[in-house]
Amino acid sequence: KYVPLIVTSAPGMSLKPMARHLRNMQVMAMRQMFRPSRYRLHPFAGAARSFAVAAKEPEYHTGGNFEGYHLFHRSAPFTFRNGEQIPELQIAYETWGHLNNKKDNVILLQCGMSASSHACSHARNPAPGWWEEYIGPGRPLDTNLFYVICTNNLGGCYGSSGPSAINSHTGQRYGSSFPRFEVQDQVAAQFVLLDHLGIDQVHACVGASLGGMQSVCAASMFPDRVRKFVSISACAKSFPGSIAFRHAQRQAIMSDPNWRGGDYYDGQLPANGLRLARQLGTITYRSGLEWQQRFGQSLAKGITKREGLKNEFMIENYLAHQGEKWVNAYDPNSLLWISKAMDGFSLEKPDRDGKPSLLEGLKEAMMPALVIGVQHDVLFPVWQQKEIADTLRKAGNKGVVYYELDSIYGHDSFLLDAVSIGPAVKGHLEQEPDGARHIWEELASSAVGFLQAISQRGSTADSMRDIFRALGNGEKEVERDRLKAMVKLVWSGRVNEAAVDKAFESMAKEPLMELKQFMDMRQALTEAMSDTYLP
Repeated sequence: KYVPLIVTSAPGMSLKPMARHLRNMQVMAMRQMFRPSRYRLHPFAGAARSFAVAAKEPEYHTGGNFEGYHLFHRSAPFTFRNGEQIPELQIAYETWGHLNNKKDNVILLQCGMSASSHACSHARNPAPGWWEEYIGPGRPLDTNLFYVICTNNLGGCYGSSGPSAINSHTGQRYGSSFPRFEVQDQVAAQFVLLDHLGIDQVHACVGASLGGMQSVCAASMFPDRVRKFVSISACAKSFPGSIAFRHAQRQAIMSDPNWRGGDYYDGQLPANGLRLARQLGTITYRSGLEWQQRFGQSLAKGITKREGLKNEFMIENYLAHQGEKWVNAYDPNSLLWISKAMDGFSLEKPDRDGKPSLLEGLKEAMMPALVIGVQHDVLFPVWQQKEIADTLRKAGNKGVVYYELDSIYGHDSFLLDAVSIGPAVKGHLEQEPDGARHIWEELASSAVGFLQAISQRGSTADSMRDIFRALGNGEKEVERDRLKAMVKLVWSGRVNEAAVDKAFESMAKEPLMELKQFMDMRQALTEAMSDTYLP
């Protein structure tokens, strides 16, 4: 319920302007903290954001601007589950919000196959991120509460170790020599980063698509280090349909003569293969219903009649555009290596009879879980998300919530339909058990201490005017009980609360008070401050 406050001052600022600055901040903070309950859903000014879904394309990348990330470098070898190694590990990551003293307000945001660590704009990179609508003050991943970390996946091409990275032993790009890896290896690399940052436990793992696979994987692999998780449009075991789609994408790239077995970095990019792979992927990311409403059989701009074999329908031009914009924006080898990891993904473990069992693989994931599926998703059908939720419940998890959406955006709904997905994510992250109450209490304690420090800088009259204006928010009258509560809060430890109660009982008979009536109580409240205070 309380606002964290940060005070900054310019060098050479005189005492009087600083005092005015502090009092203004006090007024703003008190307005937020003591608004009537109907305003308290987002207690930060300007925090409530619109989640309106527009006709738009996802921010899969930022137009080539991948600056502003942090780079974690571990010089020791990183060993994959299959026993292979790379001589060093690099993980690109970006952060939003502030890490609290206990380091227990961390959200690990896990991204999809082709996404970078740039999930949201920030001072080091103002370009929009791929989850721009979800991260920030008052948003689902509320940076007033949480410290959000997003990494570029192991195997990616936006700063982390992958086929396009330099092998420190050879001085050349890995190319075809980069080891095959699994989704579990990607999650293990993320937790190596958390170890480096001194983070023992995350508040939650949140992910969609490949990121959703990673979130449930992290809950299974590190049950003592994950307090909650959110898995959107994902699975706990890949199925033949999605494997087939990704196989077709890989074949498009590998059939391009310029691919050269994966060692093309000193020559021509397999651009034709990448274009086609991206077009194939786009077909799986969206839904036929959306395209029927959006394109139908409409002809492309400038086409007046059908002839020859050129692109003539709007949908053809749309797919061609999607393929073209991916050239020089994503590494073909990253698609190959990561898609192979996705194909082989399974959280099954042998049961007592030695048979692969998803129940056995998820039995340690007993933390609160939010699982979301989309009915029009052809890449990760909703039965896969329901399988996660049902298996967790069968394993004994009592904190599983499953939502199934009818969004027409298909698999890309997690990028485009924030109005449906955002509130569910926010509610899951902040509600008890294991919610955000302890973080709010920590912020409240800091805010109260700050307000008390400010009140000591000015006169009693100044403080009383600030209290009234903060609570009144432009109104001429303020509720008596709210004024009394604020007086006790701001002067806590310096005022005799019984004397404050007595002063209000004798001088404030009506439930509403004007500023003059409140200021008339100055002498009585000053005397209450001089009385011996026994908490």
